[in-house]
Parts: sequence; C-alpha cells; structure tokens
Amino acid sequence: MLYDEFIQGTGCKQNEHNYKVYKDLEIMYMNSDLSKEEVYEYGKKLVDNSKSVKEIEYEKRIKAEIADLKTQLAQFQADAKMYMGFYNEDKTDTYWKSQAKWKKELAQDTKNKIRELKWILQL
Repeated sequence: MLYDEFIQGTGCKQNEHNYKVYKDLEIMYMNSDLSKEEVYEYGKKLVDNSKSVKEIEYEKRIKAEIADLKTQLAQFQADAKMYMGFYNEDKTDTYWKSQAKWKKELAQDTKNKIRELKWILQL
C-alpha cells in the first residue's frame, strides 16, 4: 500500500502525524490478511485532519473578503437599479443607461469573484 493510496482511501491530509499512522498501518497490512479498505477504515479513526493556524487564518481572510464583496455587490445592484430609474424617467439621456450597464457589469464581476473564493474554501 502506497502513502498516496492511504491518503486517497482515508481522505486525510498529508502531515507528519498521518504519515506515522500510515507507517504503522502499513506494517499491520503487510503482516496480516486485512484488505486495504479495512486498513482505510482503521486509518480514518486514527488520522488527524485538524486545521493548522495558517489554514484557519487563510480561511478567515477569504471569508472577510467574501463579506466585503457581498457588501460591494449589494451597492452595485442598488446603484444599477437607481440609474435605470433615472434613465426610465428621461429616456433622452443615455448617460444613466450606460451607468446602469456599468454597475451591472461590476455586480457580475463581483459575483464571479465571490464564487471563485467560495470554491477556494472548498479545497
């Protein structure tokens, strides 16, 4: 059984503790008639998947950025609605229509950034 197989089979992170668990279970696997799946089940109970301080800080920064982007998104959407209202009142002035379009584009870009950051959090 390879370490990569163990990582994939247990879904654990690659760290020193989990490598030691792997080495112990590998010896057990080699000296018994246990299947890999049975070893993976034992491994799932023994591995440590807790997050490091760096990972926690990284997630905090991303979540704060998402919150900020959501605030900006709400403002862009409100501005676009307001500008379209101005345009609808006086259809001769296309300035407000162009401003509304620009704010809608900013809102869409912001939605995409939020989606990307949420995807990063899932990794």
